[in-house]
Amino acid sequence: MRGNVLQMRKLMILLLTLLTVVAAGCGSDKQSLPSENKKIAVQQGGQLKYGSLQEPNTLNPLLSDFLSTAEVGRLLFSGLVITGDKGEWLPDLAVDVPTMANGGVTPDGLRITYRLRQGVKWHDGMEFTAEDVKFTWQLIMNRKVNIVWRDGYDKISDIETPDKYTVVIKFKEFYAPYLTLFTTILPKHRLENAGDINKAAFNRAPIGTGPFKFKDWQIAEAVVLEANTSYYRGKPVLDSIVYKVIPDANLLLTQLKTGELDIASNIGFSHLEQVKALDGIRTVIAPTMVWEHMDFNLDNVLFQDVRVRKAIALAIDPQAIITNVLKGVASPAYADQSPLSWAYNPMQQPTGKDINTARNLLAQAGWQPGSDGIMTKENKKLAFSLTTPTGNRQREQTAQKIAEQLKEIGVLVEVRPVEGQVFFSEVLKNRRFETALYAWMAGIDPDNTNLWHSRKIPGAANAYTGQNYPGWRNPEVDRLTELGVRTVDTAARKDIYFLIQDFIRQDCPVVPLFFRGNIDAVKTSVANYQPNPTPSGNMWNAWQWGFTITK
Repeated sequence: MRGNVLQMRKLMILLLTLLTVVAAGCGSDKQSLPSENKKIAVQQGGQLKYGSLQEPNTLNPLLSDFLSTAEVGRLLFSGLVITGDKGEWLPDLAVDVPTMANGGVTPDGLRITYRLRQGVKWHDGMEFTAEDVKFTWQLIMNRKVNIVWRDGYDKISDIETPDKYTVVIKFKEFYAPYLTLFTTILPKHRLENAGDINKAAFNRAPIGTGPFKFKDWQIAEAVVLEANTSYYRGKPVLDSIVYKVIPDANLLLTQLKTGELDIASNIGFSHLEQVKALDGIRTVIAPTMVWEHMDFNLDNVLFQDVRVRKAIALAIDPQAIITNVLKGVASPAYADQSPLSWAYNPMQQPTGKDINTARNLLAQAGWQPGSDGIMTKENKKLAFSLTTPTGNRQREQTAQKIAEQLKEIGVLVEVRPVEGQVFFSEVLKNRRFETALYAWMAGIDPDNTNLWHSRKIPGAANAYTGQNYPGWRNPEVDRLTELGVRTVDTAARKDIYFLIQDFIRQDCPVVPLFFRGNIDAVKTSVANYQPNPTPSGNMWNAWQWGFTITK
């Protein structure tokens, strides 16, 4: 899907057939190859320069939720399994994908057996074994380590390693998204005696089992990686990749024009037409599972009446934002599940902008227009701040559009930009906002316990873990999220997530806006670049990237 917005929209409404406990497919390295790539003559060697707007904050993926860390991490590290560009599960460090059909999963789902590849080497030449997998789990569960995601790993009671190439994961209870665990495996021999993992030198100069090895990190400039000639799938086509950090979107575009970049990721929507006009550049537009939304702080008295929240949602017009700000490169979001997910409810109907109904709801809630047109109740105006991280022009424009749209129903919104690091580490974590505008990457599994369960509201009681930043407390949603990860039957799980989507629309703890499309600019001389909308990201097959042979 390249450069055709209409085609993109059609593809975005198709559901990916993701593999599940009952029916998951086993893959091979050859199956992960795009069939059309076999016809492309690619030269061996060369250096590819990849432009990113964001610099990693660490090169240890378990310690960061930065996209840039995940992208570089995908080049350096491997997981047990990986998702391909169609959402299918493929083996990575494992020989095959464990399922009930192949005996890798017991009928009760409580024991998962991974058979590991033999002969895999860490970048320093040491052998990868089952002990590395067990160590990774132990490290993740070490509360002294600043792991960003423990959900699912805490459902594991033990990991057995009957031999060097077999891992048996024993769960306390059935955990449906088990394949989403262990996406990054770390080396035991390098980290077991490293002391404070949070400050380990490894985080800035890691070794993995991935297709590229760490060479250098030039702060604020680039991360340089060289081919892992011992990579278990075979030597990468490229000799090296330079992950260039270019935090200014205009400078990124300039370097693309001058040929200093081979790939530029996450092109701004406002630059789409400029990129499409460049000679020697193809524009790659792909759907993603990144959804933009506006959170209410439900502990704020202004938002404790669901009629107020629904009125605000009805006054916001996501389609207008998609058209005017995102240049059509997005699809409306109706709840938390992406159109690319098997748990997405295709029967959801958009409510659409409805000013009259919004005003009626506010009136029912006791709000009336004041002399200045702003809704007032008990001498208090319906006015609040909309906090959003800086550094994303489209999000800033989206926030301003929301403020303009809400003013039509007499709601006054002050857009409050906050530096990105402060926004995510302080504002959200401590719930110091009235409303907040930001995005999440939806997972390949529909489980969103971390977003919706009441025990995931960050606070002193849970050591500020969890991402239920709105503070949604719904006992039925708590029950459904718990049930969803324990349910084996896929059809039954789908029904559960359909119900959660219904509750999101009924309770309106957030205003879902849209699932963003992603725009990448790729030189026509670059071969085998295959966008991947799943959390595996576009680096999933970087070992196959190369430059076409010119005749």
